[in-house]
Amino acid sequence: MEDLADLLAKVLPTGVEITLRHVSSTPTPSDALFAAAPGQPAEPTFCENHFLSASIDSKDEETIIFGMEVMVYNTAHLTTIFVSKADSTGFLHLLQLPRKVSILRLISNTFLSFLARARQRPGVRLVVSLFARAQDQYLFPGSIENAEKHVLDDRGLIKWWCRAVDPILREHEPESALQETKASDQTVEASKASATAYLIVPSCDRFETRNFFPSTAKADPQDRPRWLNSYPLKQLYHDPSAPPRCLVPRFPDDPKTRFLVDLDDELPEVEEGKPALPDAGRWRSVKSLDQFWEMMSFRQECSAGRLVGFLWLVINPPGLMNSTSMESQKRVSPEKDVLLHAQESNPLPQRTRGSFLEEPAQAAAIPIAPPTSSELPQNEEVINPFDWPEVGRGNVVLSEADYKKMMDTVLDNFYDENEIVASTKAYVEQVAGLADQLTWGKKVVGINTESSAVQSTDATSANNIIDLGLIRKRKKSLGEAAAIIESQETSGSFDTPTPASASIPESGSAVNVLSAGLVRKKKKT
Repeated sequence: MEDLADLLAKVLPTGVEITLRHVSSTPTPSDALFAAAPGQPAEPTFCENHFLSASIDSKDEETIIFGMEVMVYNTAHLTTIFVSKADSTGFLHLLQLPRKVSILRLISNTFLSFLARARQRPGVRLVVSLFARAQDQYLFPGSIENAEKHVLDDRGLIKWWCRAVDPILREHEPESALQETKASDQTVEASKASATAYLIVPSCDRFETRNFFPSTAKADPQDRPRWLNSYPLKQLYHDPSAPPRCLVPRFPDDPKTRFLVDLDDELPEVEEGKPALPDAGRWRSVKSLDQFWEMMSFRQECSAGRLVGFLWLVINPPGLMNSTSMESQKRVSPEKDVLLHAQESNPLPQRTRGSFLEEPAQAAAIPIAPPTSSELPQNEEVINPFDWPEVGRGNVVLSEADYKKMMDTVLDNFYDENEIVASTKAYVEQVAGLADQLTWGKKVVGINTESSAVQSTDATSANNIIDLGLIRKRKKSLGEAAAIIESQETSGSFDTPTPASASIPESGSAVNVLSAGLVRKKKKT
């Protein structure tokens, strides 16, 4: 599998140079994402943190322009990549790129795609999850004071993330939309990785939600849609009949998590030594999952004049279909011959299932405690939830305590025009000290010539605010029409002369030339 820096260089426009810094932490046991059903133990879960930063050199000084924090959760039957925070400092304009060149979206898409490929386990479903909520600043305090920082509104931010995730979706095959798929179709689909994206915007119906889908969704077949306005319950949780509080994952600093915690105050008290009541684990006010999402639209985060989007990208590995629920996945293993054939045609990153790989040099001193028998599921087919492939780790690997210390420093510094250089330097030096390395990070230089041409064309064409077909031209007088015809017949050309002061873009797409057929001739007087 290619390195993250190499992947990013292939998508960045030619000549764009950034410094990429990727820090990750060692996996540690964490609270289960899904609340356990009454009488059931919590599912063993491991979590690791990733922080990606991109910076540029301006006047021999390094300036951070973008940061993203991602958490990777592993259980025996599900891998979850959760985008916790993403923010920019507003200094991207120092690169002097056309406005249509979305460098930040290219970085976000490449990073998430890289993690999804690296963390895909044989026979285990993977989901990329995030919530889009418009806010002035998430990671970089003081960055909003920068007048060049462009903050998207709520609708724009949801659309931005949908466009960022869509290329990852297109890397995989479409999934079966019907449960009654023919056996032959199931065999073909199970031999390849497939994916579907899900989006919920509380207070928006399914017709309004479609407006947030990327433009590519319009070309998808109706019987096999790639974007759905729903929650992937059967793909994420093994028992859809469990109480609603058990069906929604609980991520840190997430609006729906805060709602789940508030609703848990309604749970009936359970006395020790007595059998569980019939309503154990069930809320008094919210009775179903549909009602939960309906009530989310009245929460402060979703009703304070701004929309919030919850997005899931579910990726099924070879040997597993979308119609295969989590319940049947935990009960029945995929067909061996189909899975082996799929692994041959779609090789996954090298790893040892349920064991530990040799750590890189910079992380060799970090102790990793293997999961004990009490932390693993007690059944016949024990699958170790611990998974830490070497590919996908950061340039620097820190312990969980050191990683939190680093993030506290990032959040405590200021990133306005006066402090941005000093804050960037403090962040780089602190990580170097924690990892005991003199230098770290990688220089990335874009080599995508096609992207440069397309982005440049889009930037120049953006000046055409009104299309010519929308302009109603007045009729010319007889004298004007005759003068035009005489001039064209004399020169032998129908191109409009260009003033010397006008600049012509290299693509030429922004210049609209009228052909001879559009000129109405009239008799000379």
